[in-house]
Amino acid sequence: MSLADNELGAEPTDELRAPTLAEFVRERRGRATAGNPAGLTRKQLAEATHASLGYIAKIEQGEALNPGPAILDSLAAVLELDVAERIHLYHLAQQRPVTCQPRALRRDDPAAGTVRTLLDALLPHLAAALDNGWNIVASNAAFDEALPGLARNGHVLHWMFTDPRARIVVEEWEREARLMAGRFRAYAAEALDREGIDRVLRELGEQADFRRLWTEGHVRIGRRDPGFTLRNPGTGKVFDVRVQRYRGTAPGPAHQLFVGLVAG
Repeated sequence: MSLADNELGAEPTDELRAPTLAEFVRERRGRATAGNPAGLTRKQLAEATHASLGYIAKIEQGEALNPGPAILDSLAAVLELDVAERIHLYHLAQQRPVTCQPRALRRDDPAAGTVRTLLDALLPHLAAALDNGWNIVASNAAFDEALPGLARNGHVLHWMFTDPRARIVVEEWEREARLMAGRFRAYAAEALDREGIDRVLRELGEQADFRRLWTEGHVRIGRRDPGFTLRNPGTGKVFDVRVQRYRGTAPGPAHQLFVGLVAG
């Protein structure tokens, strides 16, 4: 079919299909790369990945649908896949890729200055940046006023259960504490920093309320209700905050943004 025919609305003859592992490997094997300008034969791919010719044939013919991580890593390296293509390869094989974890943002990191500027621009709303381990890295004035002592304490869960001010300013402390304990349980299952997890549990294990909520075994992922009620520690006025979380996407250290939207 010519381009002109297509532009005139002619019906395509081939039906579009969802991507498959077999099709992806076949196409990438024949693609010219810096290491293999003429592409690869099936035999060459088998030799380069240290797999049998028969197994590569099964992958390309759609008979081996779920290759393991070892062969997938070899295919990604030999076929010179970029990051997006490697993740796509894993997903087509119904596997979860192991990706390199970027370094976490720290208080003394030069990039923290840029993040603080962003947080200040969000005033009068509450805003803070956290690393992936529940530690506050930076915060704005509204956050510090609404949640006194949290930025200085550093760890969200530790502050919630050890700072008496948390029970004053968090209007529904029991509900929020149970939610946080459940979210930390979910986080602990996937976190790479096992030493940090164990340290937090040792410290909070001395707190009766945390021990009670932790042993209930609740697991929570995210917030079903974005509403969060706080009490101004100075005036006693109760106000609602709408919680939103974002993962930092700009190049640089990994961090999350906590934003608490308040009524104008």
